[in-house]
Amino acid sequence: MAPEAPKPQAEILREATASLAAALKNYSDAAHKAARPEADPELKNAYETVKAAEKLVKESRLAYALGRCLPEHVKYWPSWIKRDDFKKYVGFDVQDIEVRSSEEQGAYRNVKVSTVGFNFKGTRYQLILRDEGMSSAPGDPYRFGEIEVVAEGKKVARFGLIEDLSNEYSTWTFSDVRALLVGPWMQHVLDMTAQIEASDERRKNAFLDDRVRAAAREIDLG
Repeated sequence: MAPEAPKPQAEILREATASLAAALKNYSDAAHKAARPEADPELKNAYETVKAAEKLVKESRLAYALGRCLPEHVKYWPSWIKRDDFKKYVGFDVQDIEVRSSEEQGAYRNVKVSTVGFNFKGTRYQLILRDEGMSSAPGDPYRFGEIEVVAEGKKVARFGLIEDLSNEYSTWTFSDVRALLVGPWMQHVLDMTAQIEASDERRKNAFLDDRVRAAAREIDLG
């Protein structure tokens, strides 16, 4: 049997290179695994808790109620309350309305704060709306804020808000859950929202009805 011909130097170099690459890849994988922090059960639970809370508020319509409907409905109350016709702009059944405007120090700038207090179904509520201002990123059209709900002096919810000012008709929308305490206040907030929507619908219909009546007076089909 004839002896095997020696491998060409180029083939030996390719094999050595491939072997070294595989060894370095295994070393890199092991190094990444060793450097990765061990799983933190508390942190994992925190993520799961926040995820469950956001699922709850989105599926129950609380995200819409507190992320858009109520903050949009009350955001002008601090100035409108001085008007003689203010009550016609209040779309839900509240008593003893108190409002105030203030500023507080934020992380990067002063934050505009509107606090609206009222009684609803025998419970004293405060809606605290914080306008944190525009994003500092160049060209970014987003404005950030927060709404906090206080029921009988106890904080029961705090949601992040965001507004995309590139939209023609921009509004606050829900961003994230920052605090949540399950309780009867949730049903109250949904009741407020339902009343506001019904009030808006009646106002819209009344506007259209008035236009039709005015048009009818100018029409003669005789």
